Amino acid sequence: MVTPGKWYDPISERWIAPRELYAVAPSPSVSENHVLEMQRSVEIQRIWRLLVDCCASK
Repeated sequence: MVTPGKWYDPISERWIAPRELYAVAPSPSVSENHVLEMQRSVEIQRIWRLLVDCCASK
């Protein structure tokens, strides 16, 4: 598995380090939270694309 190094965030003007991953078996609630987070992420991406399309058409 490739772990990315630090990257610079020009907005916050600071270096960001990736979170460390632990090999711990997820609990059922973690899986449920992951599903909810994925659904939320998909919805945010959908809204963002609609907003960009709307602004690009003007």
